[in-house]
Amino acid sequence: MRLLLWLFGLPVRALVWAFRRVYVGLRGYSALELRIEGSVPDRHAAPSLLGMLSGDPAGPALIDLLTALERAGRDPRIDTVFVKLGPLRLGLARAQEISAALARVREAGKHVAVHLEEGGLTAYFVALGASEIALPPSGALNVTGVASEVLFLKGLLDKVGLKAWMRARGKYKSARETLAESDMSPANREMTTAMVADLYEQLVDAVASARRLDPASVREHLDRGPFLAEEALALGLVDHVEYAEDVEDRLKEKAPKWRPLRLQTYLRLSTHLVPRGRPTVVALVEVTGTIKSGQSVPGRERARATGSRRFIKEMKAVAEDPRVKAVVLRVDSPGGSALASDLMWRALTRLSPSKPIVVSMADVAASGGYYVAGIRGASILASPATITGSIGVLSGKVEASRLYEMLGVKKEIVAAGKRAGFFSEARGFTDEDLAKLEADLDAHYSLFLARMAEGRGKTTEEIHTVAQGRVWTGRQALANGLVDAHGGLFDALMKVKALVGVDPKAPLALVSPAPRRRFPFRLSFRGAQATDVLPTALLRPLELADYFGGERTLALLPFEFSFD
Repeated sequence: MRLLLWLFGLPVRALVWAFRRVYVGLRGYSALELRIEGSVPDRHAAPSLLGMLSGDPAGPALIDLLTALERAGRDPRIDTVFVKLGPLRLGLARAQEISAALARVREAGKHVAVHLEEGGLTAYFVALGASEIALPPSGALNVTGVASEVLFLKGLLDKVGLKAWMRARGKYKSARETLAESDMSPANREMTTAMVADLYEQLVDAVASARRLDPASVREHLDRGPFLAEEALALGLVDHVEYAEDVEDRLKEKAPKWRPLRLQTYLRLSTHLVPRGRPTVVALVEVTGTIKSGQSVPGRERARATGSRRFIKEMKAVAEDPRVKAVVLRVDSPGGSALASDLMWRALTRLSPSKPIVVSMADVAASGGYYVAGIRGASILASPATITGSIGVLSGKVEASRLYEMLGVKKEIVAAGKRAGFFSEARGFTDEDLAKLEADLDAHYSLFLARMAEGRGKTTEEIHTVAQGRVWTGRQALANGLVDAHGGLFDALMKVKALVGVDPKAPLALVSPAPRRRFPFRLSFRGAQATDVLPTALLRPLELADYFGGERTLALLPFEFSFD
């Protein structure tokens, strides 16, 4: 059916393509106009019915943005890039990647203008790569610094009769504290303070460099935020207070032949900038969302959970595909199941001798997300603001005996075997149970250390020094030898070209190892969910319980990050 639909529409598409090609060839173009908003996934998933009906776009794909901006930097016809920034739902690392792409165009001699509707932290990070930044008169620059909010649920569990029996390896492995403690431990506070301070310094450095301000002045300015548009202008944080139409009119005055193209049109009509020759085929493999055993759980634009079974099948397909010359492993995951992480690591380790692998860490690549990246011989690239590390494990269970008593429920256990009720929620752990739990955690943590020591070419003692469940920013991780270089997806693709021995300007064909779908559209239905009306942080334990109900040990980041 998919082939028939494609063949049926081929003549029409060919005619439209030829007409556009001739029209633009005669008319010409001088500018690239981009609208960036939403989550900016690495690439778009197959369209879903929900996505078509909801009218809530995910924004342009990062691959498309990077491709268009790379071409624009080399295109002699392009003299201006005009970016309209809407509300963004992404992390600082992804924002740094887009900002760096804009900066490369600016450094190529093009003028890059950004108009912010209302700038939050991530949007402002993106805009700092431009030649000029504008806000509307009624807009605001909501940038004040960086803060971390840590939620503790023990009091809630106490009220409903639940008790969390959680143990962890690594003094910084603070995921257990969410359920088992009422306050932040000194180690957790030390780690969180260091991360927040480093991200704040990255913000100060980026603003000072882009806006040509003294770092001390930037700190003083940030202490006065958030800013109305005129305040941001007076402090030199933006260049203009104008509506988007006014910015466009001003750009037209500077370039009388103002002929802009939008993203997809430019991608179709700028193929003459791609060197001739057969492209090198590279598999773009994504580990996104929580890591779990079994099948992946799809989200709207990326996997909400990556399943080890599906991932292993994909790696087998990559290994058997003679066209694929290398692999880019794109990780955007806080981890999850320790078992699933190890199985995925094994699949990648078996693949690496035959296919070079470059790891590109996105917003988060921590705990199990770092585990899968620790492949011997693979280069790891992370943005300075990537959240990574967290080499540690945790395990335990939640006891519901008091809740049952409160509800008038009685549950009796008839067992054969000293520890037959080890996993039962109807009772807690005995001292012998806890000793067994601790011994298992020691074994899992030792395995984690050994795997990462092998992957990074270090001793287990060296890895233990920077492990213990500690979470690092990408900049801290580079200083501690956990990653090899700073860079985003663009830099990872350049690294792949060097590894396979092709010219930096040579074309790449990025393929997905996912099996071909029978139908061109994925139909998915989603009714109203509790997450639409309740804070995600309160419901996260329920989602984790659904994913990991049968898991013994987790390699999971202790918290989530959101940058508004």
